[in-house]
Amino acid sequence: MKRVLISQALITALGYFALLFFAAPNHANSYVWGSLTILLSFSMMGLGYGLVFRKKLVALGVSLIVFKYAILGIIIFTLVKLDWFSSIWFAMGVASFILSAIYYAISEALREEREDGGRTPPV
Repeated sequence: MKRVLISQALITALGYFALLFFAAPNHANSYVWGSLTILLSFSMMGLGYGLVFRKKLVALGVSLIVFKYAILGIIIFTLVKLDWFSSIWFAMGVASFILSAIYYAISEALREEREDGGRTPPV
């Protein structure tokens, strides 16, 4: 989970600086808010589910889900009302998590390949 969050933070920074250079600052800010929203969401999910699985607290998991989506809803509702907010770049920031997931999948496949020593399983 940490590698996914670190890669998401790097993708957020790269996207922000690219948009500052090639687009308007409003677009870059909207992208960052979208990326940070998904980063916050997955951080809370990782922390909460870690507690749930370690201590077997189902009520904690349910309350975490309810409060997480309430907080995310408040954040998005507040952002939408701002003048500089661009919803398409916010959505692109949220969608940037796909790049982090692809990075994680490739890095895991390469790690498994190294651990196997390049052997192919019998058919």
